[in-house]
Amino acid sequence: MATKRVPQKALAADSTIADVVSTLDKPIEYVRRVLEKLERCKRAHGDAQVRLGVRGRAECPNYLIEYIRENAKTHERVTHQDAAYSGSTHRELAPRHIEEARNWSPEEMNITAVSALIGRLRNPNAPSSRFSDED
Repeated sequence: MATKRVPQKALAADSTIADVVSTLDKPIEYVRRVLEKLERCKRAHGDAQVRLGVRGRAECPNYLIEYIRENAKTHERVTHQDAAYSGSTHRELAPRHIEEARNWSPEEMNITAVSALIGRLRNPNAPSSRFSDED
């Protein structure tokens, strides 16, 4: 007899890692691996941010690493996709996954925010910094 699959928890279409961290299978490990990809992108491109895949599994959502460059002529800030990754294996996904815009949350987290998040996960009882939302 086949076992019934537990229905997937749906992610809000505008989720960030901070929004879903409580639903992740291994939150510290997941955020650490995302941060590694962000640091690699920042070294290569000088900037890095992450968007969540909102159509997959809430316990280990896929994610898209991006960077922003300013156009020298127009001074417009242009977002470039670096790579998309599997949330369960942290391996790079095929480029076709990136192109489907509805896969990705419109909300991103920059590398500083993700670093702060892993700090809070690793040390939840530390006094909050003056930059946090809490008083």
